[in-house]
Amino acid sequence: MILIEDSITNDLYQNCAKELDEKLYEHCWKSSSLNWLSDVKKGVDGSCIITPVSDTIKHLLEQELKSSLPKYRELEFNYYIWQHHAGISWHNDIALDRAFGATLYLNDQWHPDNGGWFIWEDDNGYHTILPKKKFLIISDNYQHHCVTPVAMGFRCTIQIWGLL
Repeated sequence: MILIEDSITNDLYQNCAKELDEKLYEHCWKSSSLNWLSDVKKGVDGSCIITPVSDTIKHLLEQELKSSLPKYRELEFNYYIWQHHAGISWHNDIALDRAFGATLYLNDQWHPDNGGWFIWEDDNGYHTILPKKKFLIISDNYQHHCVTPVAMGFRCTIQIWGLL
């Protein structure tokens, strides 16, 4: 895993948060309950709602993040709102069309009691990250990882796929 604090500027963070708030009232959302494979939903009762970021935000994110990201042909960006009981069971991000997956955290604050911890395993054991504003996690080695169920609040992220 590659971990980057303050991965985007405050201005871009504010633009992402504003766009996410605006999209809440649009009919543009998909649900993880309907679109994710069953193996990543084991033991998870809640649902994430998912929608693409705008082309404007996508362009700004790519400009600010490209020097930190592994090689890719194209980037895909989606807002995720992790609702009550939403999580994802142990998996890796291996796919024939992907070079990496990444998570950018958008919550201004997040309390440990809220759940939604990101956990991964590598040769040194297990590691955890609590959602933190503008923090970026890049999964470039296809390590096994999960997100614990959200206990309260809405865990907001941008999921990034680096496509081959």
